[in-house]
Amino acid sequence: MEITVITLLSFISAVVSSVFGFGAGMVLTPLLHLFLPLRDALGIGALVFLVTAGSKTFWYREEIVWPVYRRCLFLALFGLAAGFSVVALVDTFWLEKGFALLLLFFALDVLRPPKSQFSFFPAPVFPVAGGLLSVLIHGGGPLFLKFCRQHQLDRMQTVATIAANHFSLNILKAAFFTGTGLVAIDYVWMLLPAYVAAIVGTRLGRTLLKDHLSERGFSVGLGVMLLVLAINFLWGQSP
Repeated sequence: MEITVITLLSFISAVVSSVFGFGAGMVLTPLLHLFLPLRDALGIGALVFLVTAGSKTFWYREEIVWPVYRRCLFLALFGLAAGFSVVALVDTFWLEKGFALLLLFFALDVLRPPKSQFSFFPAPVFPVAGGLLSVLIHGGGPLFLKFCRQHQLDRMQTVATIAANHFSLNILKAAFFTGTGLVAIDYVWMLLPAYVAAIVGTRLGRTLLKDHLSERGFSVGLGVMLLVLAINFLWGQSP
């Protein structure tokens, strides 16, 4: 029963992530934590996200903007290293509340044309913060999104470049969670149905984005999604 639920949740989160470029962690982790300890939820999520990001990278490989990917990944690694160092020490309650306020700003900003979007911070700050939050709350996606949109990428390029970045980071995250014993190694094989569901979900998501969602529809969808995530972090139960 547990694997069946994880497989269904993996499919849903993969579709969402493949349409908007992020959201798998912020959708899947809280739902897994409803019936699993947080340590297992984070570890299982890291394994599923690796497959989700890998399949997205394959499906979107023609749209990846490699110079932006390389710059984003290089900066994100600094935040990732910091996250690994403090993941067992940080109380994420207030971190999540502050992140929610940032998401509210992003939600309003993303509805504006890319050339008129505003930032209080220089562009390199976003990947570094994204790497950090990807470990602490699986919430780096919106910051990678902001970085890509600052580089004037269209919807397909944005999702593709974030996917490649997530895939690279999730290789390290999956190794960290399994290597440190935060998730049982048996889950690597038990989650095979969830991996298949994630692959199918990302392919479906790409079809929806390419054939059924315009640039404006993509921006509006992002705005709504960011608002929902912000509300969840502000008033939802913290894992």
